[in-house]
Amino acid sequence: MEIQLPDLALKQIFSFLDLFGLLQASQVNKHWNRIAESDFLWRSLSLQRWDCSNFTNQHLGTHTWKQFFLHQRRKELRLALAQPHNFIYKVTKNIAYDMELAYLSGNSLTMDEQEKSIICGVSPKQALCAWDVQEVGDAAGNIYTFTLPGLRDVSKVTASQYGIVFLHCSPDKKWIFACGTYRRTLPQVFLTESLLRPSEGSAPLSTSLPHKLCVSACWTPKVKNRLTLMSQSNPEKKTEFVTFDLTTKRTGGQTVIQVHKIASFQLAAHLESPVWMGANDGYTIVFTNGPYLLLFSITGFLLQRFEDHQAAINNFWVDPRYVLTTSKNSVHVYMWEEGGRHPYLRSCYRLENIWHDPTTDDCISSVMCDNASIVLTVTVSEYSMLVMYSLNT
Repeated sequence: MEIQLPDLALKQIFSFLDLFGLLQASQVNKHWNRIAESDFLWRSLSLQRWDCSNFTNQHLGTHTWKQFFLHQRRKELRLALAQPHNFIYKVTKNIAYDMELAYLSGNSLTMDEQEKSIICGVSPKQALCAWDVQEVGDAAGNIYTFTLPGLRDVSKVTASQYGIVFLHCSPDKKWIFACGTYRRTLPQVFLTESLLRPSEGSAPLSTSLPHKLCVSACWTPKVKNRLTLMSQSNPEKKTEFVTFDLTTKRTGGQTVIQVHKIASFQLAAHLESPVWMGANDGYTIVFTNGPYLLLFSITGFLLQRFEDHQAAINNFWVDPRYVLTTSKNSVHVYMWEEGGRHPYLRSCYRLENIWHDPTTDDCISSVMCDNASIVLTVTVSEYSMLVMYSLNT
C-alpha cells in the first residue's frame, strides 16, 4: 500500500470487480474510496446488469450512478425478502375469458420509490406484449411486426407453412424464435433488424435450427444469443434439451446467421415429460416435473430439486431474478443467487391460494411478477379473474 497507483490504472483494475468487491475496495483508504465511488465504475456495473444504455444524467437528477445501482438492487430484492403478510391481495373478476398475462411495468429503471405495476394482457384473439416492437404469429404461419403504441404495420413474413405456436423475442431484442404447429418442421430464428426494416423483394434474414419435435424454448437472459429447446418424441415420450449459440458473420458482403450446438442431454426415462421450462445464466435449465421443480445443468447434471408443492405444478414463470411456481393450493417464490453461486436457486416463501373456491373447477392460466407485484390469471368455468399480490410499501 506504500505505492499509490495512478487514478486511471486503479480505475481500470476496479472495473473487473463485482458489486461486493467494489464496496470492499472503497473501504481500504481515502484514495481507493474516491476511485471506487466514481460514476464510471458504477455506470459500468449498471450497464452489465440492466438495459440502461439510454439512461442519462437527466434521468438520474441529483443522484449518482452508485445511488442508482443500489436503488435498483433494493427494488429487485424487495420481492425475495418479503413475507406473505407484506402483500396486499386483490381479485378482479370478469376479465376477458382465458386471458394470459403479457407484461408488467414494475421492472422499469426509475428512481421512484412508489412505483406501481401496470398490467398488459393477452386475449385469445389479440396480443400486445413488447416494449417498442410487437411480433404476432398467426394460424397461417405469418409473423406480423407492429410498432407500439400506434400499432403501425411494419412487416408481414411467412415463417412456416403451418400455424405458429411459439414466438419468443430474445432479452436483447436481437432475435425472434418461431416454431410452427407441425412439430416435424424445423424451428426458425429471425434477425429482428430484418423484420423491422425489411428489404423489398428479399426475405428477412433467418436460419433453421437443426432440431425437430420442439415443444418449448427459452432464451437465457444473462448470456446473449443463447437459446435452449425442449423436444419430445412420440410415442416414446423421450425428452431432450438442446442448447444453441447464435452469431452473425459477414461473408461475401452478406450477413449470415451461424448456429452452434453447445450442449444437449436426454431426460431420464423415470422422469415425467416437463410442460414448463426456463433458463437464467446460460448454463442451467429449470423445469417442472409433477409437483417438483428441478434444476439441471445444460449438460444433464441434476443440481437442485425442490418439493414445495403437494399438488402438480400447473404454471411457471422465470425471469433473471425470480422463478414462480403455482399449483391448486399455492404460489411459491424462488430467487436466483448472484453470480451463479451454489445454491443456484433459493426458495423464499409461499403465498397461499386464498382465491380458490372449492365449489368451482378453476385453473391458473398464467403467472407473472415484477419487482413489486405477483399477478395471476385464473380461469373458472364461466369467467376469468385477475389475482394480484402487491407489496405494501
